[in-house]
Amino acid sequence: MQLNRISISPKSVTMSVSANKETDEINDIVESKITAKEEPLPTLTKAWDGLKAVFTSILELPDDYVDGLTITTLSIRRTKAGTRSVTMEATKQLECRQSFLHTLTTPCVQIEPSADGESGAVEIEKKLAEAVMKAIHESERYMGGDRSQQLLDFDKAKAGLNAVADLGKDDKQAALL
Repeated sequence: MQLNRISISPKSVTMSVSANKETDEINDIVESKITAKEEPLPTLTKAWDGLKAVFTSILELPDDYVDGLTITTLSIRRTKAGTRSVTMEATKQLECRQSFLHTLTTPCVQIEPSADGESGAVEIEKKLAEAVMKAIHESERYMGGDRSQQLLDFDKAKAGLNAVADLGKDDKQAALL
């Protein structure tokens, strides 16, 4: 099975996977969507936190933009030769509208060098590509069953989001003083 997309929300983890049966024919690819409600292991959470810096770098945003930013989806594309590229989606807690999460998406960036005969796409620097590959690896482990034995807790996640928003508000007030 090959992971194509993973979305992590406070309620569930949704993965889109594909498998082809010993052939490269597009008609033989079987696609499935899997939803899991178990919490990820801390290694997955840490790897996804590392994607925030990648996200801001791709969009050329300032480093402090990571405050209130949550990566929600990682989509993986592959060329026929297997070269991987990714797009990421995130939500950003806006200080002007506490109850609103603004959605952002990166353009597609290549995380591996182009294979022979392929034209190159936009690549990101090696350190950032390694952070993405770590997140993909941890996501694949989750897909394979390496998960916490606890269910995701929506109310706990919502409380955490509100605490992050309050923290940002306190920082801004302190800066004004």
